[in-house]
This record gives sequence, C-alpha cells and structure tokens, in this order.
Amino acid sequence: MTSTLRNGLPQDRMLWSAPWDPVVVRRGDALGLRAFTDVLADALAPDINNRIHDARWVTILSWCLARSHEAYHKSGGRSLLTRRDQRARYSWLRPLELLWVARTMELAPDDWRGRQLPGQRRVREWLDDGDKDVPRIGLSEEQFRRYRNTGIYGGYRLGFRRWPGMSIGKDGYSPSARAHALAEHLDGKLSGARPSWRLFAGDDDGDGLSSRSVKLARGAEDRFWVQKWPEVFNAGKNADVHTLPRPRDEHAALLEAEILAPVLFGKDPASRRRRDVAEAVLEADGDEHQDVCAHLGRTFKTIPAVQLLPTFSRLADAAMNALFVVSRALAGKTSVPLSRVLEESDAKEVARELVDAREAWLKRDGTVLRHIDTVDVLAARLQNAQAENCYAPLLEHHELSGGGLRWFVLRGKTVEARSPASAVGSLYRFRLFALCRLAVQCGVIDELPEGVRHAADAELLNEGEIEDESADDGDGEGA
Repeated sequence: MTSTLRNGLPQDRMLWSAPWDPVVVRRGDALGLRAFTDVLADALAPDINNRIHDARWVTILSWCLARSHEAYHKSGGRSLLTRRDQRARYSWLRPLELLWVARTMELAPDDWRGRQLPGQRRVREWLDDGDKDVPRIGLSEEQFRRYRNTGIYGGYRLGFRRWPGMSIGKDGYSPSARAHALAEHLDGKLSGARPSWRLFAGDDDGDGLSSRSVKLARGAEDRFWVQKWPEVFNAGKNADVHTLPRPRDEHAALLEAEILAPVLFGKDPASRRRRDVAEAVLEADGDEHQDVCAHLGRTFKTIPAVQLLPTFSRLADAAMNALFVVSRALAGKTSVPLSRVLEESDAKEVARELVDAREAWLKRDGTVLRHIDTVDVLAARLQNAQAENCYAPLLEHHELSGGGLRWFVLRGKTVEARSPASAVGSLYRFRLFALCRLAVQCGVIDELPEGVRHAADAELLNEGEIEDESADDGDGEGA
C-alpha cells in the first residue's frame, strides 16, 4: 500500500505486486504434499510433467504445430507477443489435436481406450453421428475453450517451451529445427493420409495453402481443418505403429527414436539429468517403488532434494496407506466408529509403519527446500501418536491440510464419509513412470523398470487421465 497526495491530502492506493490468480486445487493430494512432491519431481525429471508420457505425441504435436503454423501465417498472423495473438495461434492448432484423437479412434478400434486421448467421449459421439458439419468436432463451446488446458497440447506445451530446438524463442508455438524434423518424419509416414498441400510450402509456392481460403476461415478453424484434411482417416501401411499415439501398456522404442532422443535426452543440463535418472532407475535393486527411491538417494548424493526422496516417500506412502485403511473400513457406509478402523486386518501394521516413517523423517538432516514445511506439519501432527491412536491425528491432518475433496472427516469418535469411494486418490509419485517410458521410447533404456510400472496409475490419476478422459477434465500443464 502506498500514499499519494490528492487535493493536498494523503490518498492511499493498493498496488498488487503479483497476479491475483486462484490456487488450482488438484486431485490426488489427500495430505497436502503435492507441492513438495513437485519439488522432488523437478529434481528427478525436470521440464516434463506426468501428462508427458508418450513420445509419439511429441511427434504428432510437432506435425500439428508445423501444419497449423502455415495456416496461422496465411491468415495474417505474425506476432505471438500478446495473449490475443497466442489465442489466435492456438485456434489453428486445437482442431488438429482433436482430429488426431478422432483418427486414433477410427484406426485403432479395439484398443483406443488404452491410449492418451483427451476429449475422447465427445469425439466418439461426433464420429458415431457421422455429421462432420457439427462444429468444434463434437465438443461444447465450454469444452472447446477449456481444451487449451485439458487437451494434449495443454500437457505437452511445457516441453515445446523448454526443450532446446523445439520452438523459436521457446514460445511453444513456432516450430524450430527439431520439431521440423519430427514433422517431416511423420508427414512421410502418413502416406495417403497426408493433407493435399506440401509441408513447409513457401508463400509463393503453388502447392501451398491459399491465403484467401485461410483468411475466410478465421473464426471457423475447426470446419476449415475438417474440410481441408479429408484424408485424416486413411490408414495406409502400418498406420497404427508408425503414426498413432501408443497404448499405455506398450513400452517399446519408436521408429523416430533417433530424432526424439536428442530432444528429450540430449546434452543440455535438464536432458542429462533425465537420462541419468532413467538409467539409475533401471539399475535399482528390487522391484518396489521404495527400492527405486532408496537407490536414487544413494546414487545422487550431491542433490539435496533427491537425498530426501527415500524418507519422504516412505512417510507419504505410510500415511496414504493408513488413509486407505480408513477408506476400506467405511466400505460404502456413511459413517463408522473410529474403533472399527483398527479392526481392519492390516490396520495396526500400517499404523506401526507410519510411526516408524515419521521417526525416520524427524531424524533427517537440516536440509531446507521449498514446501518442506508441509511435510513437517504432517510429522508434527503425528509426533506423539502411538500406533494404536495415530489414525485420529492423521484424519485431522487430512481435513485441515489436504487438497481437493475430503475423503472423510473425524467427528468425535466417528469417521464420516465426505466423497464417494471412487474419488479416493493415489500414492504420491515423482514422474518416474513418465520419465522411464519416454526413455524406453527414445531408445535410452531397453525396458521399463519394474519398480516404476506400478506408479503409472498413480501418476495418471493425479493428472486426471484415468477417472475421466473427457474434455470436461484436466489440470492444465500438470506437474
């Protein structure tokens, strides 16, 4: 607050020093530890997020950016400095994202549900309806607007802004050399499914887009692409393997791995960190997540955040497992006595592990990291709890410090349900599944390590990809 003179009298003014944006409440954060989890994830897998887990989409989006950039320039667009310019630029990209969702559903009818396809429910209805004149490729106006955050580009844009050589000036929209190489690769594999005009055709090239037709399509970009790319559903030879997003349970090197590897696992510091961590995960002894965390803590002794990984993951997993015990005790009921929780077969064992994990966390060194206080708050609430009575302070922590919907609350000595059992979230994870799957697809490691296989559902659930793949959902760029 500052004071100025007005008519000879002091006048107070309020100046906002930061954007007044609401804090995004994310799912899967029952203990309020998501922010600290992201700090550890940034140390392990910088410049990616949980939604970036299929390198084929990097190739497809490179192609979409190259094709839509031509249209944007032909429409008269040049600058990308303002939000208005960026919205205009994205309006040419969004329909291509959705058409790739539609193409995948048509060419992979047996397993498209196992692929990363945001907006699939409405796109499926659009395909089944058969009327290609329906605007927005079947999405409502609100879903179409939100697709900028909930769609594929919304998740992968982080990479196009951060990875070297992917966009000019790292604006995320203007494809650069490496994105061009990926676009050219995919364009060649599309064969008969390619659009009718040549990729990267110059302004004076007769094989390029017509400026007049593009300018007339401003404001109706979705219909423009549906009309201009009628070959979208042409299959061609090996169209699935060569062009489509990969099924989640497929972990194999891609045909374009040699082009992708320098993008994701190249020579810049973030790329080298991603490569080192992926290779270290593969070398970990044991098949459990905790084994991987312990190995990473021993391997990266000079990185404070990674040093805390074993003790934090143990505490977070123990606390989450205790919440799962409470959830099982409720088992669809509206309320149960707290004493009923201790009757679960593993309740006391889980509680003992939580107490031991708390003690291990309290014995850590004095490392200070962003958001570490959120973990200390959990440990403090459990400080004096013994195994048989740790559930009450844990439930208090869930209610007071948890993020998103509360699963249940403790009222007196009764546990009351606050959300359906299906809303219960998952364990805290650190992008290791996404990182290692990308490493396999890029040929950096030979197989997906067993220790991160089970992290897939946890990571994707936290990003809103498992519960509902429709365009109604999504968490922006994610973590």
